[in-house]
Amino acid sequence: MIRKTGNKFWMCDFVSKGVRHKFSYGEYPAISLEQATKAHALSREVAATGGKPAELLQDANLKLMAFAGSNLREIERALDAKKEAQAIATFEQARAQRMTFTEAAEHYYTGHGLKNWKYPDKTYYPIKNYLIPSVGAIPLEDVSIDSVRELCYDIRERNGTQAALHVRGSAARVFDYAIEHGWCIANPARAVKAEHIGQKGKRERWLKPQEIKRYLTCLYQADCYRGYKIALHLLLMLAMRKNELCGASWSEINIHEKEIFIPAKRMKTDKDHQVFLPRQAVDMLAELKRLGGGSVWVFPMKTDARKPMSGALLNRVHKAVIEAAQIDDYVIHDHRHTASTNLRDMGFMPEVVEKALSHSLPGTAGVYSHAQYKTQRLDMMQKWADYLENLMAEQTVIAVNFGKQAS
Repeated sequence: MIRKTGNKFWMCDFVSKGVRHKFSYGEYPAISLEQATKAHALSREVAATGGKPAELLQDANLKLMAFAGSNLREIERALDAKKEAQAIATFEQARAQRMTFTEAAEHYYTGHGLKNWKYPDKTYYPIKNYLIPSVGAIPLEDVSIDSVRELCYDIRERNGTQAALHVRGSAARVFDYAIEHGWCIANPARAVKAEHIGQKGKRERWLKPQEIKRYLTCLYQADCYRGYKIALHLLLMLAMRKNELCGASWSEINIHEKEIFIPAKRMKTDKDHQVFLPRQAVDMLAELKRLGGGSVWVFPMKTDARKPMSGALLNRVHKAVIEAAQIDDYVIHDHRHTASTNLRDMGFMPEVVEKALSHSLPGTAGVYSHAQYKTQRLDMMQKWADYLENLMAEQTVIAVNFGKQAS
């Protein structure tokens, strides 16, 4: 065919099995008569077998083979090889683009956790500190039941049954969220039965007097930031929950009234709570004020005083202390059990103890009683703080000065 411009092209135009094939082989003289003839013969052969020669010859390499006179079988083998290479490339690309556990966990945190969790950092802790380091880089579909099971069993050995159950539950919720959004189709964590990890029971661990003495002595001998020592001491002295104390701001503290007012939004019970302060706690708070360097938080982060310290930072210090004190199976939250048990042994009314721990009173009393027992609680907390101080005073190796100047 000769165009109006004068350019000459080799054209294919024939009918095979009722189908018309019309396309160009290329421009003359770039494509010679011999090459066009070979390509045309191959095109007719392709059409006779039900193929489309125009699509075949769109590939530059196959077109060169056709021009060189290769037979249909050779070109089919080349085409099969190309399709296989494309399939592998497509698979690898899809594999590279599959969502990893870390990516799914981050979507879960930002898309659900920040909107619905009361304490996002605390709830995300098992995911961030156990799951992501272990399976974070693995695509969701490749996280096996065995890998989740072995991780949970390992955590159970190192950190106890409760921690392992928390990790298993966190993993299950991430996979549930991923399935809901179409990122995977199976939840390996659900296949790991909680009862095979261990029973989630109520803890009843508490420290006896000599254990309290060893704990506090080793606490103040520990090589760590003094603010961590004071925090752990206050948790035992005031029987507060970890995040209630570590998230406290100075605006919640009234030194004159000797109390901390914790608003309902920061309480596990969703009710306002008052913590009454003994003399020793007031002295500790004065030191924390100096250590804080003007931060609005009682326990600011060491790296960013604009944010409150995470209670999780105390875990490592606590672990080192109980190892040094030779105390087994004792977590920070057990400080509340220790305070409650010892206060009852000291003869204080159960209602006063329960109110100090921000527990609801049982039965009818819990429905109708709104008493805060301020006078009784102030007296109780002062005697408890004195008791702790006297236990430490029996140890002559270390002297604790609650009013120590910050350095």
